[in-house]
Amino acid sequence: MQIDTSVPAAHHRDLSSSYPRILEQLRSWPGYALLARVLDQFDDLRVFLAGGAVRNWLSSGAGPTRDLDLFLGGASVEAALRVLLRHGQCSQTPYGAPRWYPAGSDQQYADLIPIAEFKPGLWRCEDMVDVLNQFDVTVNAIAFDVRSGDSLDPQNGYRDLSRRVIRLVRFDYPDEPFVPGAPLTRNAILWFRALHYASALDFTIEPLTLEWLRAHRRYERDAEAFGGLFFRPHPGYLEPLSR
Repeated sequence: MQIDTSVPAAHHRDLSSSYPRILEQLRSWPGYALLARVLDQFDDLRVFLAGGAVRNWLSSGAGPTRDLDLFLGGASVEAALRVLLRHGQCSQTPYGAPRWYPAGSDQQYADLIPIAEFKPGLWRCEDMVDVLNQFDVTVNAIAFDVRSGDSLDPQNGYRDLSRRVIRLVRFDYPDEPFVPGAPLTRNAILWFRALHYASALDFTIEPLTLEWLRAHRRYERDAEAFGGLFFRPHPGYLEPLSR
């Protein structure tokens, strides 16, 4: 299938003007009111919404989401986390970051990820652009500053979302355990996530990404470990490899 490379300029304008509807969805999340108070309390705190919620809300415009990815920066990160985590329940992501279920919500949660502690295997992240440049696929690498509404899209994820294309952000992650002693490597996780999103969203995989996925089909052996630690991949996640 040939990928359409033409992207109307309106798509780029749409991203910069889409925060009001992103914010509308965010306000319906049970943790938003407390998050807004924490932003008022700590002037230096930066909070960015990224990942699947942004992708879904940009593509469909509405609808509930089970989880949010919130990245926190600034000198007040630890103090802000203490306030948030006093209200609700907390567990951990597979990477060790807080997974926060706000008070009154036992289904919807937010992964609260300090930017300075985000360790994707390459360089240390100093800001949100560093984070997005080490994400998994470009359509997930879109972020909004919750305080200002400014958008960040250094990997042209909105363009790929408009074209319905799955593209790996990069191919140079070290093939090492994603955390010390873990049964999965960083690249195995990347392999499952790219194929899952392509199948679940019914998106086309761009050629270089598809070549990499086919060359690393050995990671299929890790399906049980991936499903146990993260989520069960879409039932048809292997189909793109045979096309």
